[in-house]
Amino acid sequence: MLDYYSQSYDEARSAFLAAARNVAQTRVLSQELPGYQGVMGEALTQDAVYLGDPEAKQVLVMLCGTHGLEGYASSALLTAFLEAVHQRTIVLPTDVAVLLVHAVNPYGFSYMLRTNERNVDLNRNFIDFSTATPANPLYAQIHPFLCGATSAQQKQDNAQALQQWIAEHGKNNFFRALFDGQYDIEEGLIYGGKARQWSNLALENVAHEFLQDKEKVVFIDWHTGLGEYGQAFYLCFNEPGSSEWQECCEMWGQDNIETKAGFDGSERPKYSGLVFNGVRSFVGKTRFVGAVIEFGTTPPEYTISGLQADNRLRFDNTLSDPEREQLKADAFDAFCPLAPEWRLNVLKEGLRISERALHSMSK
Repeated sequence: MLDYYSQSYDEARSAFLAAARNVAQTRVLSQELPGYQGVMGEALTQDAVYLGDPEAKQVLVMLCGTHGLEGYASSALLTAFLEAVHQRTIVLPTDVAVLLVHAVNPYGFSYMLRTNERNVDLNRNFIDFSTATPANPLYAQIHPFLCGATSAQQKQDNAQALQQWIAEHGKNNFFRALFDGQYDIEEGLIYGGKARQWSNLALENVAHEFLQDKEKVVFIDWHTGLGEYGQAFYLCFNEPGSSEWQECCEMWGQDNIETKAGFDGSERPKYSGLVFNGVRSFVGKTRFVGAVIEFGTTPPEYTISGLQADNRLRFDNTLSDPEREQLKADAFDAFCPLAPEWRLNVLKEGLRISERALHSMSK
């Protein structure tokens, strides 16, 4: 199963589309990012594959690569899912179709970055830009401690200053400052942008093409980083206590959906601009249930180091070639570990989660 993991965006895309061609009754919508090429000069595309009856009333939607380099794991999972459908070890229930979106953020996928071609975190970009963007004054306080250090001494000083800030303001405020999303510092972390990005608009096209007039969408946006090593961590963004929330509890287990783990004992941040909410708005009155599902990689402090490495790769022009390669390795290890047991568990658990969703839709 490790063969499903690719070494590049181009290889991953080719494997995904080849697997899709093996499955009967598929439709494909490929949209190319204009004005950019990949690291090897390849075209950068967001590919949507619809499996099953076009008139099906329920659709399981699964996204990969919202955060660029995290897509190396979820691309392998989507390709494994297609192969399982081809081999009929996974069978779609009657009146249920599947929509797979490969490389929501193809630029980040190709260049092994979390953010897109404009340093935008796409999972904070789905807001109404005709109104004032959400304020996050706390981020401006911690930004100097997180970004911009180029020497070992600067990094040490910044780390000490950040720990002092956390001691004074609390861990809850730190996680909110970092993960809520911010819209003011373009070279910062978790930056949501000044306008809707191409990937955002492309996803809306996908929804209009494949998800109109459906009765229900079950949605999974696959990610890596948060949670216990190699284990699935669920972030359900349906309203707690709603029938949609309860459906997720029944589908994947109440303990999984209602967990308070994942943020080192802190409260869950108040995320803004999530893809989850964006796609929910694209499908109108269709019943929309689901979650962002992460596979844990490293403890939170190392995940944050991965974010910093990702940021330095984009903005630090003083890096030597060996330093750049080491930062790439650090960022990749923070979000797609090479360990075979981690990679196998992502595939096995991801397929099990997908099957649970399909089973719930067959009732």
